[in-house]
Amino acid sequence: MTHKRKTRKVRTILASAAIVGVIGGLASVPASALKYAKREHNIHADKRIPMWVPGALVTEPEEEFNVVGADVMDEMTLGWVKLMRKAYPRLSVTMEARASGSGGPALTNGIAHAAPVGRELLPAEAEAFRNKFGYDATPFRVATGSVGSLGKTAASIIMVDKANPVSCLSLQQLDSMYSTTRNRGGPDITTWGQVGATGEWANRPIHKYGLRSPNGIEWYFKIKVMEMGAYKNDIQFVKGIGFSHAFNVAADDMAKKPGGLTYALLANLQPNTKVLALSEKPGGKCVLPTTQSVYDHTYPLSRYVYVYVNHKPGTKLEPKTKEFLRAILSREGQEAAASDGVYLPLQPHVVQEELAKLATM
Repeated sequence: MTHKRKTRKVRTILASAAIVGVIGGLASVPASALKYAKREHNIHADKRIPMWVPGALVTEPEEEFNVVGADVMDEMTLGWVKLMRKAYPRLSVTMEARASGSGGPALTNGIAHAAPVGRELLPAEAEAFRNKFGYDATPFRVATGSVGSLGKTAASIIMVDKANPVSCLSLQQLDSMYSTTRNRGGPDITTWGQVGATGEWANRPIHKYGLRSPNGIEWYFKIKVMEMGAYKNDIQFVKGIGFSHAFNVAADDMAKKPGGLTYALLANLQPNTKVLALSEKPGGKCVLPTTQSVYDHTYPLSRYVYVYVNHKPGTKLEPKTKEFLRAILSREGQEAAASDGVYLPLQPHVVQEELAKLATM
């Protein structure tokens, strides 16, 4: 065996071991335990992220600052709230963690100054805000989603039959499988032979599964992979008791009908399925979802979680809202995001990008 082949083999074994480690930690968590997740990592906020120096803030006695949104982000959100309370003891900072679906409406109805949301706003949520104000709610990336937790905005994976000989797909190939518009520019793909499978798999049709909308995982796939393209009409959209059960339905179906493909989460892998490596561009590096690749977003379907705010273009953002975002985008704020060992902190360059956006408001 050549040195290059040995190196590739070692890398594959290490990557596979990392995935198995994640799956092993998830297997002991029941599918219904969506609000709790075991520690996945011990990554701390990067020391290159600046500390927070609170700015001067003039407030009225008992003035409120209300944070309403995702229950699955409650621990990090409480950390951010505590930072604000300590810096501004006269400001009444309140927190209500109900669900991601409560954030957008609270912002639209003027109840929240800031809305933590564990996904992108769904179309109806974004439209309601836009119809009321005439502009879009402004998202800030505040943390990276988990590697594989069922309840903590996990990275999406592509799951196929364990016997499928294909090991990697590009986002363009996925788009060509799922979309009629193929906004990524690839040719139509309907069989596994078109993406490199041989033998009995060469002419085997690709049977695609998905989640019925509205759903945050489905919406992310449509945004990230399909670039807002239109779905083909041969996709089997499944609906179960929660997204965990829905993906299990797809995995069970694959055992009976070889050739299946679905987006899912690492926690949804079954003995008869496997996860594919993905490349951002055709011919690019194939990357498996591991703690490191999700943290640095080299894995193409790594997720972010957000805080949405109401900012009218051309105006200044309310000072207390701006300071809250500055606190989140500090080393202390990112340490709060990482402290439960499930969500991951932002990379320094992402913090700088978000701070630069904030500076213009």
